[in-house]
Amino acid sequence: MRVLAIGFAVTALWLAACDFRGGDTAPPAAPTDNAEGDDAGSAEDALRVYVERRLRQGFVAECDDARRPEDVGKQCAHFRGERGGNLRAYELGPTFSEYTRLIILEQLDGVWTIAQLENRDPSLPAAPGVPWPLAVGERVVVAGTNDCLRVREAPDADAYEITCLADGTRVTITDGPREADRLQWWQLDRIGWSASNWLRYPEEAPEAAPTAGDQ
Repeated sequence: MRVLAIGFAVTALWLAACDFRGGDTAPPAAPTDNAEGDDAGSAEDALRVYVERRLRQGFVAECDDARRPEDVGKQCAHFRGERGGNLRAYELGPTFSEYTRLIILEQLDGVWTIAQLENRDPSLPAAPGVPWPLAVGERVVVAGTNDCLRVREAPDADAYEITCLADGTRVTITDGPREADRLQWWQLDRIGWSASNWLRYPEEAPEAAPTAGDQ
């Protein structure tokens, strides 16, 4: 057995009306969740340790395998996909109910750790696809705003609004990230800064339409 230390960066991504699609109020920060445990090997082990040690609940590795009555009151996971061979995404929530978290695990030196966690409100619409970690130089698509994504002069919700990019707009990340207003900001096409909430890799977004230059 070896120690599996689970650490992560929480990104507060409540998908309510906020600064980037119709308002100027930043979403509330997600509660901080930390966990430590001991087990070896798999991504499911990391999820189990998080649920049992931090949430103090029983764990079912696959929601479809949950059975009544023995699994009532437990948390279960549903695999959403993987990227690059070292990232895996899972939905997590109470058995027989809607999921309330989306967790992205990363494998580093053979150990799975929580790289990103989003608390989700099932009553609110979520942006499409998995919000995989972003990086400078990556081509991404604006998705799920139902309006447009505000691009600001600086990584600040109160900064001057340069433009607003429609869903389907393809842009390149040119700088970042910056942490401000409980959000993660990225510079797009050297034009300005937007929050990561509605930026997706092309394969995670609905079929893309225009590029930034077309707006």
